[in-house]
Amino acid sequence: MKFGKLFTISALLGLWTFTVDAASLSSEEAANHVGETATICGVVASANYAATSRARPTFLNLDKPYPDQIPAAVISRYSGSQF
Repeated sequence: MKFGKLFTISALLGLWTFTVDAASLSSEEAANHVGETATICGVVASANYAATSRARPTFLNLDKPYPDQIPAAVISRYSGSQF
């Protein structure tokens, strides 16, 4: 009984690890995965909080600063507390 539970937990953890690795992308790979859910790994090269804009978004530019960034993330003022 213990072996069965241990095997199930190990299998689930192994599957979870495989799924996480498969969904991690470099910033260069991101353009080839538009519309998919994935984690993009990179260095935040520059950030800008557009305080005077009506929507007040925050822009995060990965690997290279604006205007040469590869991907950029936009965080709305409504979800800013989650970051």
